[in-house]
Amino acid sequence: MCYHKGSLVLTTVMIMLKSFEVENFRGFQNPIRLCLVARNYDYNPAVVKDGLVKNAILYGPNGIGKSSLGLALFDAARHLTDTTPFPAERLEPYCNLDNPADRPACFTYELLCGGTTIRYRYEKRAPDALVRETLCFDGRKVVDYCYAEARQEARFVDKSVFGDIKTDLPDNRLSILKYLHRNLPTGTVPALDAFFRFFEGMLWYRSLSEGNSYAGFTTGSRMLEDVIFEANALPGFVAFLEENGLHYDLTFREVDGKPRLIARFKDGREAFFGSVASTGTKALMLFYSWKISAFSRLSFLFIDEFDAFLHYQSAAAIVRLLNEHTDFQTVLTTHNTYLMQNAFTRPDACFLMGEQRVACLADATQKEIRAAHNLENLYLNGAFRV
Repeated sequence: MCYHKGSLVLTTVMIMLKSFEVENFRGFQNPIRLCLVARNYDYNPAVVKDGLVKNAILYGPNGIGKSSLGLALFDAARHLTDTTPFPAERLEPYCNLDNPADRPACFTYELLCGGTTIRYRYEKRAPDALVRETLCFDGRKVVDYCYAEARQEARFVDKSVFGDIKTDLPDNRLSILKYLHRNLPTGTVPALDAFFRFFEGMLWYRSLSEGNSYAGFTTGSRMLEDVIFEANALPGFVAFLEENGLHYDLTFREVDGKPRLIARFKDGREAFFGSVASTGTKALMLFYSWKISAFSRLSFLFIDEFDAFLHYQSAAAIVRLLNEHTDFQTVLTTHNTYLMQNAFTRPDACFLMGEQRVACLADATQKEIRAAHNLENLYLNGAFRV
């Protein structure tokens, strides 16, 4: 779906994130920007689509802000959608503590829908306290809404696009864009429909020692084995584990009125799968559960420390799967330099995060990088600087 300047036209295209910038949010005192515009490399084309990076891998030292960048990317879903938000306590402190207390956090998204750019910028002082929202279609400002001022000129909504809908909101907790989207019939402003479909289709998740957590996409949670049972996907799960070198004889059996995943052993004994599976096996189960339940409907996937418990070959297999068999964008954070090679990524899709900027490998060196170069060796030998 897409907005074309001067008209409202529907086209069947993938809406993608072109760039994202955040400032004064958590540890980001100054603006930091992730740019996903692809370069003219003629190899590994599966990691790009429509001139943008489809599958990005993000590196950076501990504490640099990789996880916070994920929190920032998904902040808009909190006020635009009804999907699962990050808990408010996870976002504290919300604004950077080195800047003045009254300075809001700022977020800017550029989305590409066919040949059309949708630019969305907003400011907040707290997770649920909007200060201002601005929306542009192809450089044309269609919304510029300041919550602190009631003057009509401070709450601009282009009537030629959105009609005469009343736009005087009572407070700053409800997004003007969400209000417009909920009160306009579907198809009235196709660009707005596409915009919301992108944010409603975002998923963030991670699996760490303290447990699994996720945000976006859905409004509820289920046990992983319930996801597999309800999808009748046990044979596929067993095959997926086999592909990762894990050999299990699994079945579902009703226990206390609920289907439970059971591992069977050669001597006839049985055990709950969750009690015998390793941490890495459970991480694979988490990925597979999201794969069968969400991948067909996602727009954007962020997996934080995605391979924290995975063997390097399993991590590589997941990267290949995401590159070759998905139509949504992904960002994976990792410390696994084995993945930093042209078999899995390329210089414009592999990113390094520093204190002041995020740069793809192509921008982090003056060296001309070719397909034959070993990116991991270059990185380990200090060829890239951010």
